[in-house]
Amino acid sequence: MTLKHPKIAVFMIDGFDIEYYRKTEMPTMQHMAKEGFFKRGSAIFPSLTNANNISIACGCWPDAHGVTTNCYYDRDTDQAYFLENSEVLNAPTIFEIAAKKGLRSALLTCKAKTAQILGKGADITITAESPDDDIVQKYGQAPPMYSSEINYWLFDIALDLVDNSDDLDLIYVHTTDYPMHMWPPEAPESQEYLKTLDSYLQRFHTAAPDFTIALTADHGMNKKTRCWDLEKACFNRKVPIQFSVSPVADRLLKHHGGHGGVSYVYLKETADMDRVRRTILALDGVEQVLSREEAAEKFSLMASRIGDLVIIPDRDTVFGDLEHECVTLPPEYRSHGSLYEMDIPLLLFNTKGKEPEYRDINYNLDLTRFLMDVGKDTI
Repeated sequence: MTLKHPKIAVFMIDGFDIEYYRKTEMPTMQHMAKEGFFKRGSAIFPSLTNANNISIACGCWPDAHGVTTNCYYDRDTDQAYFLENSEVLNAPTIFEIAAKKGLRSALLTCKAKTAQILGKGADITITAESPDDDIVQKYGQAPPMYSSEINYWLFDIALDLVDNSDDLDLIYVHTTDYPMHMWPPEAPESQEYLKTLDSYLQRFHTAAPDFTIALTADHGMNKKTRCWDLEKACFNRKVPIQFSVSPVADRLLKHHGGHGGVSYVYLKETADMDRVRRTILALDGVEQVLSREEAAEKFSLMASRIGDLVIIPDRDTVFGDLEHECVTLPPEYRSHGSLYEMDIPLLLFNTKGKEPEYRDINYNLDLTRFLMDVGKDTI
């Protein structure tokens, strides 16, 4: 890997929908957008953390790196399991390639699973969810996972690293989207949170003016009103399926309750395809039911790692495990995963006169592709 810019900082602000940028006064980010490169861009589908975060960190699409979900279903064992290690990665990360080139890198993340999936090759890996004892001794105990303050803790460490590590070439900061799940853009709590992040961005640039800054998100966020349990819905309509899983589901249930705006459906028999497809498409809030092959081609997904069917709802609908086939969600409920949470900021600043062509940057992963020679190799 060649760094096209001497030092690079990637800020992956989890859940940073373009509407948060538009509705919040963030003078630092707005200045960087004006003086650098800025575009309303797109996440990759499904609009969830693992698929997007790994696409950014590998500089390639899910059909190359292999990660399409937070939660996989194993047909052989009839069990779902959370993706929490690097074994499924089919492409090298920016940290692995940097290590081979003798470059020093750091990964700072709120979520332990991110460190477990992406941390190989990083010289420094810090997770706020389960920090090592020496990190706690140096920086204090991390705030709770379900808080805004946990992200501030990460930024404090990022500032300390660039203040005291002149040989650091690459730093990647991944926050948690808990604040976005809790508050819409216009909420006072959201405004305070984002203004604080904006001030950290200013402090980072002041402390490390030689770093090129890339800032983007993995997905947006929307209010949701309805949730379907597709296994129960199909069973009640006498077209049972083998399994359904929301790829958004992970261990952090307070964020979203395990519900998300996409579902992978696994059939009992291939012959059931048309009946199941018609049944699910007739449910309120379902907009598209794609076959495995259709979804893989349309969204550049690895076909072997998605369901027989991929279910895409409207803006208001999510899928998950329920006591009944369908429930009305609380008025404050917010989640992601669908085609309606794809709009995100794409920001590059301090590129030292080497800005990309506007037409070449459209997706979050395009930022790392531009800044680094990644996305061409596989493991």
